[in-house]
Amino acid sequence: MTIFRDRVPQPPSGFTGPLLIWARAITDAVNGFPTFSLFSGTDPGSSQVSGMPGHLAINFGSASTDSRLFVHGVAANSYTTTEWKVVRIA
Repeated sequence: MTIFRDRVPQPPSGFTGPLLIWARAITDAVNGFPTFSLFSGTDPGSSQVSGMPGHLAINFGSASTDSRLFVHGVAANSYTTTEWKVVRIA
């Protein structure tokens, strides 16, 4: 079960056999993508970007390469503007 809202509804009940298997695979793949948000500022929270665990925010206005990608890292299923963490690769 995913905590993200479905982007694509499940296949209709009239689908059967290989068509149903294919449609479910496509639906599950699309619905499994994390949510991406774009913002410009110092961090997503100050730009009022809300998120849930696993959501990503991309800072397209930053001159710094150290603070372009943020991940929302709160422990519960809460939709908040806090708990954004910078993703840094060493």
